[in-house]
Amino acid sequence: MSDELSEVLHTIHIEAQRLEALLGEEALILKSARDADQLEAVVQQKMDLVQHLELLEIRRRQLTSATDKDDDALWQASLTILSRCQALNAQAGADISTQARYGKRALEILGASNNDTPIYSAGGETLGPLGGQQLGKA
Repeated sequence: MSDELSEVLHTIHIEAQRLEALLGEEALILKSARDADQLEAVVQQKMDLVQHLELLEIRRRQLTSATDKDDDALWQASLTILSRCQALNAQAGADISTQARYGKRALEILGASNNDTPIYSAGGETLGPLGGQQLGKA
């Protein structure tokens, strides 16, 4: 294995660990006082880390294309961490959706419903307004 590939794999592993820790921090913020500024900072860091990991993965593929070896133990450990990150991120998305529904319902109860609030997909694309689903009557 080349020195550059070894360095890329090591960096991917470290960044995957950082991402997992950041996702854990995000989960705590979502379950606690909902500090919007703190959450925004964590989300920005998460997006930066994911972008960096994507660039590292491109480089890893370039370096392994000649050897076709993906059996490195560090790479497999990184994949395990990234799999956990995917699950943590999915849970964060579910938590955000639940909070958005609760917020929307609270506004409906108060008579201040705003149906123009967009929701977002896992990829960050706007899906449109939340719509007019009735969850129950007060």
